[in-house]
Amino acid sequence: MTVAALILASDTSLVSDRPSPALSRLIEAAWSGGAHPILVAGLTGAVDFAPLALRTEAGTAEAAGAEALRLVGGTTALLSLPVTHAGVDPETITALIAAHGRTPDETLHAAHNGAVGPVRLTPLALLSSGTTSAGTGVECGDEAAITPSDGRTRLGFEAPPADTHAVDPWERRGGDAS
Repeated sequence: MTVAALILASDTSLVSDRPSPALSRLIEAAWSGGAHPILVAGLTGAVDFAPLALRTEAGTAEAAGAEALRLVGGTTALLSLPVTHAGVDPETITALIAAHGRTPDETLHAAHNGAVGPVRLTPLALLSSGTTSAGTGVECGDEAAITPSDGRTRLGFEAPPADTHAVDPWERRGGDAS
């Protein structure tokens, strides 16, 4: 199973014919999260994103999926990442890919506290058949998956309260060990 990433960018995502920090961060997050190949769409000029990503002329998700399949045989899904959500964590991308392994025929959306955002993973079979699906939210705990962020904005983070009475089983000694 291989999942390709399609980054939806625009010419404002470039600075002096080079990727902006937000676009660079999103390319690196997609790569770190396990997406391959990584395609960048929506740019009018020629830009070299090597070695991590490739510029694509694909105007639709279906065309990008076909190009990804041509580049890497065995590609099963396309992960759509808008550059406006460049703050998305690589772990969110990994969580979507893992969920795709469990539910390979379903569109998945990254979610935070029950709200879904534009970061989504769509199986290529659904793209090529033209079938639309509302999809399922995958709770990722990543606010950047639903809130636009360039990766530098500090977003809220709610850690669960620490259990100060918990004892690590490896730390038990003597008669306390079981």
